[in-house]
Amino acid sequence: MPHAKYQQIADRLREQITSGALAPEERLPSEPDLVRQFDASRNTVRLALALLTNQGLVVTRQGLGTFVQAPPKPFTALLSRGNGPPSGIHASLAHPVLGPDPATPETVRVLVETVQATASVAEKLAIEPGAPVIVRRSSQHMEDVPWLMINSYFPMDLVRDTPLAQPGTIPAGTFAVLADLGHEQIGFVDEIAARMPDTREFDFFRLTTGTPVIVVHRTSYSVERPIRLTRYIYRSDRVQLAHVQGSVPDGYRTQATATG
Repeated sequence: MPHAKYQQIADRLREQITSGALAPEERLPSEPDLVRQFDASRNTVRLALALLTNQGLVVTRQGLGTFVQAPPKPFTALLSRGNGPPSGIHASLAHPVLGPDPATPETVRVLVETVQATASVAEKLAIEPGAPVIVRRSSQHMEDVPWLMINSYFPMDLVRDTPLAQPGTIPAGTFAVLADLGHEQIGFVDEIAARMPDTREFDFFRLTTGTPVIVVHRTSYSVERPIRLTRYIYRSDRVQLAHVQGSVPDGYRTQATATG
């Protein structure tokens, strides 16, 4: 069964983009030009462009036209090392960035709130839905590119009237504070999922329609109970997630994975 007309137009334009005939940041022909080129209605052309936008291939700039989306430069984030101590991993920081010349994430905002635990947060922290929790939110950029959002949730009975419930950064790290309170982290569980962004994430990452986010849900445990849930939220086309287990021969490591 032949594709609909708008899909055929999208296929032709996609071929030009992937072959390099239409270069990154190059402006596509105007809608009237595409109407004439493909002998199609304006609505059909708009459907074709909407399809390419949803696929992350083009972006429309108000008053300027539609442009080929430049391929994003992905960063590789190190989730964990198999031989590293769980207590040495600070969830308040971004996962380390790997590469021959890795950039340093820049935290641009830290917000601390008291909220009611949603069902999903309550399940991970083993508390009742609606129970109060402290959430520490931060956002980070990498080379002026929106890189990461971090939302960390703490049971209120653990952190009430502590530095974790106060605004601002914690130089010693949140796990050091928890350990001083008698709740040292002994392990964590990572769960990784992809979903479509909410409004806050869509705006922060400057997303185009159709681009999902990757969320790493990390639940941290003391010897007795869950002590923290951290959600690392990445724009999916700008991150690769890595886990290193054991020893890797020198000739097969990047400069960054060889450290530590």
